[in-house]
Amino acid sequence: MTNKTVPPAQGASPPVADRRGAVARILADETGMVDAFMAAIAREIPAYANLDARQLEEVRSIIVWTLRRVLELWSVDGALGPEDIRMFRGVGAVRARDARPLAAVLRAYRVAALAFFDRMGERFADAVSVRDLSALARVWLTVLDQSSEAIFDGYESTGRVLSEDRERSLRGLLTDLLLGRQSHAGTLRARLRELDAELPSSFDLMVVSPASPASPVAPASPAATGPDQAERAAALVTAALDARAAGEAAELELTSLHTVMDGVGVALVKAVDVTLLDRLVTGHDLTGALLTGVTAATAPRDHRIAVHGLRHASPLVWTERRVLDRGDLEVVALVTGHPDADPGRVAEAVLGPLARDADTRRTLDAAIYSDGAPAAAARLHVHPQTVRYRLRRLAAATGRDPRTPWNRFAFQTALLASNS
Repeated sequence: MTNKTVPPAQGASPPVADRRGAVARILADETGMVDAFMAAIAREIPAYANLDARQLEEVRSIIVWTLRRVLELWSVDGALGPEDIRMFRGVGAVRARDARPLAAVLRAYRVAALAFFDRMGERFADAVSVRDLSALARVWLTVLDQSSEAIFDGYESTGRVLSEDRERSLRGLLTDLLLGRQSHAGTLRARLRELDAELPSSFDLMVVSPASPASPVAPASPAATGPDQAERAAALVTAALDARAAGEAAELELTSLHTVMDGVGVALVKAVDVTLLDRLVTGHDLTGALLTGVTAATAPRDHRIAVHGLRHASPLVWTERRVLDRGDLEVVALVTGHPDADPGRVAEAVLGPLARDADTRRTLDAAIYSDGAPAAAARLHVHPQTVRYRLRRLAAATGRDPRTPWNRFAFQTALLASNS
């Protein structure tokens, strides 16, 4: 940076010769004065107390430049020029890249100004008249005002770019995870290090879409929902659900990401509050699918069956639920012949731990093919209350009432798939 002297403004007071002598005397004390500035900043601003040697040297050089520039402008009744403003704007940009708090950066200049005038009062009261001291205060306050605006502008502009770049990079990471491009664990770890982020060991994956105007309980077709609508749907549920997840996350852990793929919104959230999600999709006319316990390795398949289920679930499904779970998606994939369909996964997804409970499976099979609990009990040779108890236990464990049409079909498909 060239410290070019700005000539006095038209009509301004002419340079005061005595001020040049005062400047020379003040700068003879530059080292002690700057040491006082640095000590005051470290003492009063926590963000500056733990800077490393390189950072401290950088702060010191900026303080030296600012001190000399203020004194130069005072000596000639000058004002900051465009090059000065660019320099301060550059300071703001660098601080944004360092992630140093903007409030702390701006306060450092105010603390330095106070330390300067304290030092002036202690050592140079006899060298500067009241009138000149008043002029010096005006110059320094003007520099503070203009530099703060330039630093703020540089910080905010650079912060927006950095945020957008990181957001784009994180969305790119999510896209690659869902497409299976990030399958090597070592490559994924390196990429996360570059982004200064960590993935949860497992996370919840959602796909969401606006409901169809013709059928509010079913998703709209991809042609009817543009990327903006899908983006809004994903952003809405992510923002609401992330508030809970963020409070439970480690320092660098990603708690949410969202993007648009295949015409639907896709969101990764560390831990979804299912009750809140149900309220959101109902209140905002959305439909969706939720898969829990997803990992980087399982994300591609989970994403594929979620998008497929959202598009191919029959009206029978949507009359009973707005958000499809893993069991729903595995059943839809199986009965529609999706390439990722796996009969072995269906019983586990629909029945959960009860998939290995022989009494529950026999009772469910009897209930599906009988007209009521008494008939099922007769087939099993047990009391009807035993059948009712087992079915209540099944409903509590799975969240599925076997008396409703879709759940009945899902249970029947799970039993058939497990016997195939």
